[in-house]
Amino acid sequence: PWESNYTLKSQLDTYDQFAIDGTYFRHKTGLYHIYSCWYTAYESWPANLCISKMSDPWTVESNVTERQLLSVPSNPWEKTPYGRSYNERLSSNEGPQQLTNPKTGQEFVIYSAARSDNRNYCLGQLELVGEDPMNNQDWRKRNEGCVFYQNALEDAFGVGHASFTTSPDGRESWIVYHGMRNPYTGWAARDIRAQKFEWNEDGTPNFPRPGYGPYEVPSGTNATMKM
Repeated sequence: PWESNYTLKSQLDTYDQFAIDGTYFRHKTGLYHIYSCWYTAYESWPANLCISKMSDPWTVESNVTERQLLSVPSNPWEKTPYGRSYNERLSSNEGPQQLTNPKTGQEFVIYSAARSDNRNYCLGQLELVGEDPMNNQDWRKRNEGCVFYQNALEDAFGVGHASFTTSPDGRESWIVYHGMRNPYTGWAARDIRAQKFEWNEDGTPNFPRPGYGPYEVPSGTNATMKM
């Protein structure tokens, strides 16, 4: 990749509105763009999750009226995390990532909730239970709480903005995320870590408590060390 040639294809259309953390959502019905958005241009917080249809990887097909809201920070752990005083600046859904169960094919969007510079940053979960990703009624939100959250026993705070991958031999599922050991220094304290996770009997992801290891390296890795 260091010697390849690249071409800027386009800027994805987000309708001249606030838009961060965009990602692709691949589905049998097509390709979609999911990102963190405001309700309308310049309206400010909270930050929500929006979805639009794409005709190819660099062209958004949906117009602004066809764009749909998938999730808003409506739960206490999204709006006023862990009993903190109400503050609209803490209310956000962001950092969406597609996660597919390799055995059942169930489709999830794992997103970050609260605010990325504080200890209460965590992961929430949406599951596509219908056939149309553009229909927000076809998504089921886990409202009971974070699916991945701080672990004070191992000084793991502000855990969020995850990505997902598999071990080299494809046998293990891994979550890659950022967190911080010092919960008081905000963004400056963040680092990157990875942990293996499992799957529940109902097909939902079963994430571990965050920590710092050491952990066994992913299966199929040509190494015997721990990470």
